[in-house]
Parts: sequence; structure tokens; C-alpha cells
Amino acid sequence: MTERALTAIIVDDEPLALEGLKLRLEKIAELEVIGEASDGDQAIQLCQTLNPDVMFLDLQLPGLNGIEVVQALQSDILPMVVFVSAYGEYAIDAFELNAIDYILKPANLGRLKKTVARILERRDTEKTTKEKPAEKYKLLKALGESSGIAISQLEDWLESDKPMPTAFSQELVIKNSDNEKVFLPVADIRWIDAAGDYMCVHTLKDTHIVRITMKKLESQLDERIFKRIHKSTLVNVNCIESIKALKNSESLLTLANDIQLKVSRNFSSAIQALVESKAI
Repeated sequence: MTERALTAIIVDDEPLALEGLKLRLEKIAELEVIGEASDGDQAIQLCQTLNPDVMFLDLQLPGLNGIEVVQALQSDILPMVVFVSAYGEYAIDAFELNAIDYILKPANLGRLKKTVARILERRDTEKTTKEKPAEKYKLLKALGESSGIAISQLEDWLESDKPMPTAFSQELVIKNSDNEKVFLPVADIRWIDAAGDYMCVHTLKDTHIVRITMKKLESQLDERIFKRIHKSTLVNVNCIESIKALKNSESLLTLANDIQLKVSRNFSSAIQALVESKAI
């Protein structure tokens, strides 16, 4: 039997932003927009009367703001929440309210499709967990709440021999050649090198330039996956194909397509630890 489409309401006090978001969402077959609101009070009323699956919610609204709308609904009918905002600095507050996603304006269709896929995954997870032992689900839920990791990821981890997943950034926000903000999956990154306050982020096909310091970028990445091999270079250990020892405790890493990166003496211990633990 085919699953029904997700029902959604959208909330924004800017008519053009509201209409633009609606037009993009209407292109996603798995989702149906059933209501619109331009302020916080209307949003709460729609949640109570329509009981939508998901609410796409602007943060800055007349009257109650987006955060206050969610707080007001905590003890009532609360759909899955996707914040859509022009301001990235509120993301931490949003995720503390268990928002399923946080999208920066203007939201392009590709990004919205990723969000809807995530919502469908959450819905499917919640449906299947009802059929699983209560003790296991409670454990996964508690672990997910404490770590910030999706329950679906934790379930996959339990059924594999992989290291436990982390809540580190899974995507980096970058600008493409058209100056549009896009999301680059962290798993696609092979290595990163620094050029002042800019980082050159290398994937198999492209090199992206991101304005961020090495220290800040490193804090967003899983230290088990991205290892510092030089004061200005990070490498994805899953992309290393071979390691060759050099003089003076240095070594040479080879990645696909014959990319070679030198490991400086000061960072050789990290790579040596990987070899000894057979992590690669």
C-alpha cells in the first residue's frame, strides 16, 4: 500500500517568501501543503485544527516568534518542525527544540527535497519502532537525545561493526560558482588545505573554497575521520589508499587518482596510530 503524502503548513510573514516556499514544496510529490500562516498565533491555530505532519516555520514573526510557537505547542499538538530563516545564528536554539531541520533562506528545491526525505525517514522510523521491543526503543531514544544522533542512524550502527556515529556536521555550507549556498556532504570530502582564512575543500571531482579558519572547521568535523597531517592540512582517513614512510619520521599518503599528501613529523603519531589500530 502506498504511503500517504506528508501534510504540511508553512509560516512566514513575508508574502513573497511564503509564496516562493509554497511553489517549491508543491513540486515535491511526497508532500502536500494544506495551510499557510503569517504570524505565530495563526500557526498555533492551524496546528490545532489541521494537525499537520510538518510545519515549515520562519523564526522572525510578528507577535510570537518561531521559537515561542514551538514552545507553546510542546504540550499540545506539535508537528515535526523545520525552521526556515535568513539567520544561521539561531540554529542551536532551534535544534534544542528537536527541530528536524534548519534551512537558510532562500530555500532551493534540492535542499527542500533532502529535508522531506529526512522527514519521511523519521516517519518510517517512528512507525517501525512501534513494532520493536520497548526497552530497545527507549535506549535508542535516550541515546539519541543525549548525543543528537538520529535514531535511524543508531539502529544502523547496532546492526553493523562500525564505530558509533557522531553528531558532528554531516554537511558543510559552501557557495557554488553562481554564488548560491549549497550543502556539501562531509563524507564526500577527501582532504582540506588552508590558505589564510579560506579553506580549499577537495572532493573527487571539485575543489570548493570556504571562508572559515582551520580551527573552527576542524571543530565541526569528526576527529576520528578527519586527521591533521600538517598544520594546514586535514585528510579523510577513509580516502587513504596507502602510506609510505619517509625520512625524519615523515610519511607520504596516497589517495585515489594518485593524489599524494605529505605527513609532517609533528603529526606522524596520529597516522601511526591509525596503522596500528588497523582503522584503514
